[in-house]
Amino acid sequence: MKQVISAIGSMKIMALLMLIFAVTIGYATFIENDYGTETAKAVVYHAKWFEVLLLLLAVNLSLNIYNYKMLQKKKILIFTFHISFLIILIGAAVTRYVGYEGSMHIREGSTVNTIISVETYIKAVFDDNGKLSQHKTPVFLSKMSQNSFSADINVNGKTVYLELMEYIPDAVYGIKEDPTGNPIISMMITTGGSAERIQLSYGEYYETSNTVLNFGSDKTFIRPVVDLYVQNEQLMMKHPMALRYLNMDDQSSGELPASEGEAAASRMLFSTETTSFVVRDFYPKAIKTVMAKSTEGPQMLDNNGDALLLKVSSDDESETVAIFGRSGVIPEAKSVMVNGLNIQLSYGAERITLPFALKLEKFDLERYPGSNSPASYASDVILIDKEQGIHQPYRIFMNNVLDHRGFRFFQSSYDRDEKGTILSVNNDPGTWITYVGYLLLTIGMFGALFLKEGRFGRLMKKARKASEEKSKISMAHGIAFALMALMLSIPDLQAAEVNQVVKDVKAFDAAHAKKFGHLVTQDSSGRMKPMDTLSSEIMHKLYRSDTILGLNSNQVILGMMTRPDAWREIKVIRTTHKKVNELVGNAEKDKAASFSQFFDFPDDMTGYKLGTYVEEAIRKAPGKRDKFDKAVLKVDERVNVVYMVFTGSLLRLWPKPNDANNKWHGTMDALQNFTPLEAEPIRMIAVSYFTAVDEALQTGNWEVADNALKLINAYQRKEGAAVRPSESKIDTEIWYNHADIFERLWPLYFLVGLVLLILSFVKILKPSFKMQFAIKSTFVLLVLFLIVHTAGLGMRWYIAGHAPWSDGYESMLFIAWSTVLAGFIFSKHSPITMAATGILTGLILFVAHLNWMDPTVTNLVPVLQSYWLSIHVSMITASYGFLGLGALLGFLTLILFILKTTKNEKLIGLSIKELN
Repeated sequence: MKQVISAIGSMKIMALLMLIFAVTIGYATFIENDYGTETAKAVVYHAKWFEVLLLLLAVNLSLNIYNYKMLQKKKILIFTFHISFLIILIGAAVTRYVGYEGSMHIREGSTVNTIISVETYIKAVFDDNGKLSQHKTPVFLSKMSQNSFSADINVNGKTVYLELMEYIPDAVYGIKEDPTGNPIISMMITTGGSAERIQLSYGEYYETSNTVLNFGSDKTFIRPVVDLYVQNEQLMMKHPMALRYLNMDDQSSGELPASEGEAAASRMLFSTETTSFVVRDFYPKAIKTVMAKSTEGPQMLDNNGDALLLKVSSDDESETVAIFGRSGVIPEAKSVMVNGLNIQLSYGAERITLPFALKLEKFDLERYPGSNSPASYASDVILIDKEQGIHQPYRIFMNNVLDHRGFRFFQSSYDRDEKGTILSVNNDPGTWITYVGYLLLTIGMFGALFLKEGRFGRLMKKARKASEEKSKISMAHGIAFALMALMLSIPDLQAAEVNQVVKDVKAFDAAHAKKFGHLVTQDSSGRMKPMDTLSSEIMHKLYRSDTILGLNSNQVILGMMTRPDAWREIKVIRTTHKKVNELVGNAEKDKAASFSQFFDFPDDMTGYKLGTYVEEAIRKAPGKRDKFDKAVLKVDERVNVVYMVFTGSLLRLWPKPNDANNKWHGTMDALQNFTPLEAEPIRMIAVSYFTAVDEALQTGNWEVADNALKLINAYQRKEGAAVRPSESKIDTEIWYNHADIFERLWPLYFLVGLVLLILSFVKILKPSFKMQFAIKSTFVLLVLFLIVHTAGLGMRWYIAGHAPWSDGYESMLFIAWSTVLAGFIFSKHSPITMAATGILTGLILFVAHLNWMDPTVTNLVPVLQSYWLSIHVSMITASYGFLGLGALLGFLTLILFILKTTKNEKLIGLSIKELN
């Protein structure tokens, strides 16, 4: 027994268990992404073997705490660190076995005291001559592996055996041809504007408020009846009233007089005064069967969720029943008679009654100005607890959780009509246990960092000593080292013939375009931004560059808006696919095409050359689109963007006076949809501005155009004051756009790090090499870069109005920042660490500026409107910087081991100690 305990508590077993645990939870993440949370729970998180793995880890940790005698004063922080994991595991166990969660749906004015469980159950209710009993079992079923479930249940002396025969995820009832089956019709019927797909087996009927479709039933009806019947395996119908018809293939139409028998052709729409129906398919011999939704071939019917085929046995009787259900939905029970028992079987969520209730007084949804994008939402509820005499109003939103009697209510979602709310609910006694564990973990970690006798303290002493010994090996101090960095701008290499069109588009004054860039516009998501930002985004979308023909983005967009006739001849739409180039008349290797090239008749914009190909690509599933399809869709999007700029619909410059949603409109939209009183000043300002621009292009004097631009600005200030950004924010965003802080920083970070790394290896191989000046210079440069980096993040935070780690691009910027911070913390005695910091930061910023990263500043989705979540995300994101730096230092250590020889063994050994 001692040997078993000793083996379980060994460090080798700990390493093995930790490896298995790490691989398992990593694999579970991929399972959850591909198959969903239910499958991840079934395969990993709620699997017995995983619980055994966690138990073994807890036992191993407990034995190691005992074996290494951690419970003593001098090791108190180490003990705190290790015991915290045990407490976290205990909290997780309480959550797993005691806690539960669900959702609560409340409509305005309604009071609800139940929640719908997240867990799914197989439930059986038995009726034995009026004696009721029930049995339910929580189940987690996997979409990727075999599932098993069985239960022996005693019902008043009768043994009932339930066995899962098959689990069919995303199941549907399908119609399958079968020689032993009956006639089945698949139809689409429309009544009162709502369409419904129905299936009628022989002997069934479908009744609306005005008409009956009868397929061979013997029932007598009061309403007019369309009788459907089979004659010589052909579907026929008789109708006592006239029917209108529409052939869906050739669009022919007419009226059928009342008839005692005629063919009910498929794809023929028949209509009465109130009802329309069409026969989709007719099966002379078929059966209805349960199958996976992805199955091809048979006619698919409505999706009912997941299906379970359960075999119910008692004595010598057995029945197989298909029941449907899914997580978060109360199921409908299916009845079956076995051995004199009426058994109601169901699969799905359970309704849980709470000891109190919530009444929804009002649901509030705030949108970003001028858009349908939600900015935040909240529920005004009244907490009603009769047992405790509580009748208290409360407002639940993202940062405000309702806690009562162990239950926590979070704002989760809402109804489409915005008259109801959906709250996620949990009752988890393990939460506070886990929080205590995290607190102890934090104390243990940070305490170990600053404890002189701790592991980290000893490593710092070794690094310091190694650095001092390396200094003694050098024969002299300092070298003359200078590091220069240049900000390079890429010259415009666009080659175009100097013709009248090019002269026209180049005539737009840069100073006036800069003032144009200070106008404010509203994008489709409701974000208010300077025109300078929008013009840059448009140019990147169209041309992947801020400039063309020597013109900046403001000049280009202003020109496209005021001189579309000239700009439609300029190659501004990026096309790189050779087949697309061929279609529009480009050379195979051309990189761009003009708007006119996409039309057979550019003057009236008819004969769109990509139209057929776009339709074909859209009809394909995203996963089946080839490179040409994707290229066509991208180019088509760019063509549409150009058209929207030409028409002004993309440039929403005009706020609608006194609009409740503060929506801004394009020029044509405003003139057409505003009231005459609202539209007249816009018309006058727009006409005066366009006229002034035309005159300026002729005379070269832009003063009048500048004054006209001021009128637009004044209109925006007056009518759009509620949402227009402050001047300081506009100026900051424009400065940020043109500074290109992060794109300019990455080569500087990388260059400084690379030079220092090369010098560090030279120092290792040649101890007499002096590099103190290089180290100090690098440190100063990295400090300067970090200050600029921090300022850039701060500006982005100020511009966006939220913390700069809400999307992929911002996360990369923040990880790069945390990498530099980690480097300063750990590189005090190691130039290699400082070099690695510069290289890794440069690489991270380089990746952030690849084409698949979107640097656009966007509005925040409501779920991220939480300061707790911001703190949580910032800590996790920052940790990646520390992790990445540690990984790179480990890689450099391996290189040092490779370079290690008998001649340089001492110096390289000291360098390795520095890095460890």
